[in-house]
Amino acid sequence: MTLRELYETAIEIGREVDPRGREALDRQLEQRRQEYAALPDWRKPYYELERFRNPYGDVRIVNGPEDTELDTIMLGVNIWTQELLLADHLRSSGTRVDAVISHHTNSIGVPADTLVYDSVPYLVDLLERAGVARADAEPHIDNMMTDRWLNAEDFNRIGKDTAKLLGFPLACIHTPADFHHGLGVRGAIEDANAKTVGDVVEALLALPEFQGAAKIGAIPRIMAGDADQPAGRIFHQDGGGWLFPPGVIPLLKEAGIGTFVTIGSSAAHARTAEELGMAWVRMPHGACDNVGLNLLLDKVEQRLGQLNVIPCNYFERIKRNGN
Repeated sequence: MTLRELYETAIEIGREVDPRGREALDRQLEQRRQEYAALPDWRKPYYELERFRNPYGDVRIVNGPEDTELDTIMLGVNIWTQELLLADHLRSSGTRVDAVISHHTNSIGVPADTLVYDSVPYLVDLLERAGVARADAEPHIDNMMTDRWLNAEDFNRIGKDTAKLLGFPLACIHTPADFHHGLGVRGAIEDANAKTVGDVVEALLALPEFQGAAKIGAIPRIMAGDADQPAGRIFHQDGGGWLFPPGVIPLLKEAGIGTFVTIGSSAAHARTAEELGMAWVRMPHGACDNVGLNLLLDKVEQRLGQLNVIPCNYFERIKRNGN
């Protein structure tokens, strides 16, 4: 497979499992074309035309050549300068490394903060599916996107600059993998028929990625509530780029959610859930991302053939397709 084929396949797999459906994604792409057409001429050179065809602002090739044949890649949850230097060291020592792939956009030159409108709006759809009125959810998410966009900086280009200097193709794949950690986590909880918050934690530990994290002390943590508390309806965030703001937690309570299962948690999130009598289970971030990346890579290999992966920065390759 080539780097371009990996990129295109990741997008297509993401579109196939995106809960919003293809029509909604096509509408988003058309909105981007309309946005571009409405811009004054002096702004148009700075509009990223890839937004016309790729609905995910956190999936990009940031350094080519795009036709690079991929036999072996280095893949990490995060790719920083040190990972690129590690790849260069391995290559100079005789290990084949055709490209470096990151899950997160941190440091690798993808303008995710400036493209929040291509990732964060998913949270509105997620909240709506959980039972929150769209009109109630939108102000919270709109404010979150505005804050992200206004605070965006250009410091994350260091990875792209370093990859160019070292001659490494570099890309990132985020949202399509996050959709797959949703499939994996929800599947584990449903298979376990979790009734209590403790059951939820036990169900997560059935996943091999979570077992690996637990062995180094990072287990799913109950941030609010207790293990014997009935789980009730369970809400799991599997996309959107960033954790939803605490202000939506009361809305989810009103919608009948009893337990949150998420990556990350601020004191404000946990405190709000506790005050409302809800449970909050925080998943180890790396383990959860590993579930999504592994499930996505399994599908990529089924379509494009075997891909050798050198894991780094919190990633552990665990295959489920028997190859």
